[in-house]
Amino acid sequence: MIINYIAGPVIGAAIGYFTNFIAVKMLFHPKKEIKVLGHKLPFTPGAIPKGKLRLAKSVGNAVGNNLITQADIENKLLSDEFSEKIADMITDKLSLSINDFFNGLADMTDEDVDSRKKAVSRSIAKYISEAISQADISGVIIEKAPEIIKSKLNNPMIGMFLTDELLQAVLAPVGAEIQSYIAEHGEEFITPYVEQKLSDSAEEPLADFIVRFGIDRDQLKKLFAALYKQAVSGCADNLMNWLNLSSIVENKINDMDADELETLVMSVMKKELNTIVNLGALIGFILGLLNIFF
Repeated sequence: MIINYIAGPVIGAAIGYFTNFIAVKMLFHPKKEIKVLGHKLPFTPGAIPKGKLRLAKSVGNAVGNNLITQADIENKLLSDEFSEKIADMITDKLSLSINDFFNGLADMTDEDVDSRKKAVSRSIAKYISEAISQADISGVIIEKAPEIIKSKLNNPMIGMFLTDELLQAVLAPVGAEIQSYIAEHGEEFITPYVEQKLSDSAEEPLADFIVRFGIDRDQLKKLFAALYKQAVSGCADNLMNWLNLSSIVENKINDMDADELETLVMSVMKKELNTIVNLGALIGFILGLLNIFF
């Protein structure tokens, strides 16, 4: 008699459990379609392997258009915390010596490194030469040289003859020639000194080298952070198009085989799918109880 009361709920629970268990398994299995006598069996392959292309596109669109938006990416990249981390990473690289910096450049031979150092030296020398040539060297000579000459001679008698006007008249063409020489030959004259200076400082950390110009580490970090934010802000509108997250996710799922896709889904929803299976057993048990009374 008791068995008659227990059998219904137990059988109902078993049917509910195994029905849902098979339904969950059929989401992933069989992995490929099965044919019998040339006819494809229904529900083969499983729902997820069969709809992988559609699933990949749907997940890609959901991630790219809803879960991760342009505003999310922009806010994260432009946050103070993230920009400071980027600035720290760049600043840390300045602990490299000048030699290590050049040697660390990809796809460069020793000859390429030497050539690059010489190019840097020429660029610095050119900058210095142009700055000097733009200064009024001739005017400085004409203005200051008479006073210096008189002080060196220290002879009042000679000073009576060497008037400022006379000295300036003599020195004017000299100053003009010096100005012209600097403009034409300043770069080749300065370059060897710059090369020697870089060679002497080859093992010095870049950060120490930059500090000589009056820029300390904190200032460098602020500068790098500001430049980073400016660069990201300038391309934020196109950033999502460049990243194309939807396409990345879609291609990633499409490249997975059936086993990898099952592992991915189960790693995310194993607990929920098990709950569905157990819920089938519970519903079957309840329906078995109802059959006893109705």
